[in-house]
Amino acid sequence: MKTKIKALLATGRISNLPTVWCNCLVAVLILFHKSDRGLRDFIQQPWSHSLTELSLYLVVISSFFYVGGCFSGDYNDRKFDAKHKPYRPIPAGVLSKFTVLGIALSLTLTAFLAGTIIPTIVIEHVRLNTIQLPVMLLGFSITWYAQYHKKSPFIGLPLIGLCRFFLVIFAAAAAAILIGEVKGTPDYHYFKSAPFLILPIILYASAVAIYTIPFASAARTESSNSPVTWRNLLRYTMLALPLTALITNQSFQIETITAFIIYALWLSYSFSFLSKNKGTYVSKCLAGFCLLDACFVAQFGWHWLILCLILFVLALALQKIAPAT
Repeated sequence: MKTKIKALLATGRISNLPTVWCNCLVAVLILFHKSDRGLRDFIQQPWSHSLTELSLYLVVISSFFYVGGCFSGDYNDRKFDAKHKPYRPIPAGVLSKFTVLGIALSLTLTAFLAGTIIPTIVIEHVRLNTIQLPVMLLGFSITWYAQYHKKSPFIGLPLIGLCRFFLVIFAAAAAAILIGEVKGTPDYHYFKSAPFLILPIILYASAVAIYTIPFASAARTESSNSPVTWRNLLRYTMLALPLTALITNQSFQIETITAFIIYALWLSYSFSFLSKNKGTYVSKCLAGFCLLDACFVAQFGWHWLILCLILFVLALALQKIAPAT
């Protein structure tokens, strides 16, 4: 029983969930802080309009999508794993392929239905397509990635970037719905009347997507002993990504500098493992999502920087329980 539980946790990559939550957090913070009413204005709203429910909604839906996608990926990779990674739960016989497929379908379908329907029940003015489109794009990206990522890097790498990209868009859409309701404006009118919100969200979503692709390219060769010959491209691309945050940063304060330094130090440390242990490099880069996020939200105050660091530490701690890759 204990072995099965560990296999389930490993298959679901639960150690990466703090990075998923952190991506959602940053999307929400950017939207609230860039709106004409700050985050503080929304804290005392009634139950149906509260940030607590928005946070719970995003945590649950994003977690279901992520874990469901991981189970789906392992199901689709079962033949590859039988040859190259026989220790994985399905080829090792710890979990049956039908169990893994059942969990994948249950979580993904629940995430899609709940992600679409809940906002229309809780908030009066929500149009279905306002949240349905981001949920659909996120769900399709995850499903396509799970099915096709092993076929070609030209298919798999863009798709894994799109998974994180649409995760941010989904979280931003949910936040826009809440802002629109609190302002007494239907969410679609609010978002259309505030195009200045779109740029920072797209920039952040793009940075997260681009961050994903370089280390995922190394992860593709994890089962091979061949060296990663594009190390410098990986290093310089990933180290430059926090500069994206400066485009929409209101000021370059000490919090932002601190976040940049922590991110650069961790990335440099992570790259020290690339030539000797690709799996360790990838695991550290996965936790590093939270440090990239910190570069975007440090401008809003020390407390948000600290929260990103807490999620970073949590991701590393969970890697002791379940592997990140």
